[in-house]
Amino acid sequence: MRPAVLLLLAACASSSREAVPASPPPIPEARVVETPAVNPVGAFTYATATPEGTPVSGVITVTGSPGSYAGSVEAGALGTFPIRSVTVSGQTVSIIAVHPEGEIDMRLTFVGDDFTGSWRLGLQSGEIAGKRRP
Repeated sequence: MRPAVLLLLAACASSSREAVPASPPPIPEARVVETPAVNPVGAFTYATATPEGTPVSGVITVTGSPGSYAGSVEAGALGTFPIRSVTVSGQTVSIIAVHPEGEIDMRLTFVGDDFTGSWRLGLQSGEIAGKRRP
């Protein structure tokens, strides 16, 4: 080959080389931070309504410790009902209270000190909302 052709081939070969990018930085490990389960002990004001639309408000009071919770659901003129059980699963608290017409089954989902949820008593049910008292 002629020296000019070799020089041209060498120039083409070196200009077609692209810089090899450096390896990307490693991706940091994802850290999952679990929110601790809500503490159900305390007093909680709430508001709800009967299926007929009558407003009901009161205080849910939970005492004790895991496995031995107690307390009451005070419902104004409707009465006060003892709590039979409290179950905590993450940010959800399930409460069973004893009412003369059967069990009141409440499911409360907490975001901070506020909660929303539902209740059921026999065939009746409704929405409930409230917050932890300071």
